[in-house]
Amino acid sequence: MIKKSIIKGIIPAVFATNFVFADIVQPAHAFISPEQTLFPIDSVINFVTQLPLHSDSIPLVISLYDTLGEAVSGIPCSLATSFRNSTLISDNNGEVFFSISKDELNSQMKYHLNSSSRIEALSLVFINELTLFLAFQRKDTITFLTGEGWPELNDTGIRVVYPEEHKGEAESLMVVLREERKIIKERTGMKLIPLKVILSNGLEPGLCIGGFGLALKQSESFNKQEMFKVFPHEWAEISLYTYYHIYNDPANRWIGDGIANYVALEECKKSYPFHFLQLASGLLFSETDKLYDLRSWSMNEDTSNFGRGNTYVGWDGYNLAPYFWARVIDKSGNPEIIDQFLSEFNIKKNKNSKNAIKTLSRLSGININEELLISSQELRENITKYWPIPIPPRGMNLIIADQSFLMGDSSDMSTRPVRNVHVSTFFLDRYEVTNKQFCEFLNTKGNQKEGGTYWLDETAYSDILLEDGKFIVRKDRENFPVTQVSWYGARAYAKWAGKRLPTEAEWEFAASNNGTTLYPWGNDWHDDYCNWADTGKLDGYEFTAPVGSFEKGKNHYDCYDMVGNVFEWVADWYEPYDPA
Repeated sequence: MIKKSIIKGIIPAVFATNFVFADIVQPAHAFISPEQTLFPIDSVINFVTQLPLHSDSIPLVISLYDTLGEAVSGIPCSLATSFRNSTLISDNNGEVFFSISKDELNSQMKYHLNSSSRIEALSLVFINELTLFLAFQRKDTITFLTGEGWPELNDTGIRVVYPEEHKGEAESLMVVLREERKIIKERTGMKLIPLKVILSNGLEPGLCIGGFGLALKQSESFNKQEMFKVFPHEWAEISLYTYYHIYNDPANRWIGDGIANYVALEECKKSYPFHFLQLASGLLFSETDKLYDLRSWSMNEDTSNFGRGNTYVGWDGYNLAPYFWARVIDKSGNPEIIDQFLSEFNIKKNKNSKNAIKTLSRLSGININEELLISSQELRENITKYWPIPIPPRGMNLIIADQSFLMGDSSDMSTRPVRNVHVSTFFLDRYEVTNKQFCEFLNTKGNQKEGGTYWLDETAYSDILLEDGKFIVRKDRENFPVTQVSWYGARAYAKWAGKRLPTEAEWEFAASNNGTTLYPWGNDWHDDYCNWADTGKLDGYEFTAPVGSFEKGKNHYDCYDMVGNVFEWVADWYEPYDPA
């Protein structure tokens, strides 16, 4: 996320709340020539001064490079403040490091670069969401990371700076960044700014000066999210901001964040498919009657509105806008449409959103004004055409796993020992199978005998009856859970429905919310959260209850009746666990 312009004091006011934290990149860029020597760096300074800094001074880095992205050394850079005048020369990496005191940060500063040819100057700072969280929720102060003097790997337009003992991690990251550069170029054709990533030994990178940052002691899942999702997004967005001036009109966010997140999702599709599980969880629990107008999604939150929609775009734009671009490519039948659009839009003097829409409509041959209006239902139904987002079948919920959890219970002989079990992500029915559903199955397949017993025991007290050769449900019992079903019958029904029985590990993982709670709803027992007490009807029902009757008793994935009502079959045979 680019923080394009920041009013002094707004960050503490926003981040002190329970706001969603996100990585932020603040860039400053200018073309320098003999006629234009001033480098405006106010946006970076204003951003930094709002952070709770650990030091009384901070380093600032200016990177100089030519039109091919190659570092330019030997360029004098002068800094004039109310306290001093000093000049430094760009090093072999094209960088100039200044140390600025807090007093100077609050004074007027001017940077002048003296070059005999046209070059580019870039200064940026990067801060990730963990650092922001620690700073504004736990009141930690922020340290700095520059990587000055550290070894580095260099590939045209990409640098990885690393602590000496971590060359292997740097080489692995360089492979990732090369692939991301390739994907961005293939999908968009855009010119990219030179990218620098600084590796650190810490748990969080702090404020990274002059490049992106990655803390090697952060969790593997967090760092994968940074590498495969955040880095390509920010790299593309800063390039759009720098070279294509996309944000001359704040209403062009559907272009800037849209294209940036489109290429990030393309990278995730190739290298980090787990991200789509996270994306799916947001889509699944969103309401289906929302209508969004991407034209109203602005970099300036004060001017954002509903537009022609009924819902504020907000964070949903990070799903909607890349979907918009994928759909434009699809409908136009032109995989180079983004490249063509950026090339033509870049030469226009007026870069407002109306001109962008007009240009893209002409190049694509479709009505972009209409394409920018997207419903949440359309997004859920069609986004899987472009990315492998696991949208569950009707009536099922997504259980995000791909992790290990402690399974079992040491207090019960049959569930000992407690052990670490890995579970992959799966879908699970939202409700128990009803009499009506199982009756439809029996009328299709018949009540067959398997394993020495019939699928449904009709001799017991069952809600399903056979009358005149057809299975029917007792009156008013359609939505109650089916009972008197054998394991073979449960397995056959699941196969008929295009599903399977969950394993015991999967069932326990879902019922305990990834192994984190004692009951599906939490750790405290509540009499009225499930059907459990037939004697005295303490739960409100004489025997079983209609499926989904206990709203408060559902698990964190919105699955009902995982405690109480009826016993449930799983795929595994029941037997005590072998301690070996």
